Amino acid sequence: MRITAVMPRQDQVGALVDSLENMGFKRKDMIITDMVKSETDFEQDPGEIIDIKTEREGLGEKEPYTDAFEDEAGYGILVSLEVPEKNAARVVEIMEQSGARKIIKG
Repeated sequence: MRITAVMPRQDQVGALVDSLENMGFKRKDMIITDMVKSETDFEQDPGEIIDIKTEREGLGEKEPYTDAFEDEAGYGILVSLEVPEKNAARVVEIMEQSGARKIIKG
């Protein structure tokens, strides 16, 4: 199951990542991107997306990862990761404690 936290501030993202790492998740398995930054970078030069991972990269497509969350998130920093069903409730709890403004499951 993929869980995405919408975090309002960068310092909250750092705390969330630390907590998730303490739970056993690896940073390389998380997708972290800023809604505003990704839209700006993509509009300026879609070939120069630096800090954005996309699920479609393997297919040779370049689209901001944030496109899938525009309607639900609006603004903020997204922290996404794949979580085993048995750990989902604990991950959601950690995201809430870290200050997530919204949590999207799917």
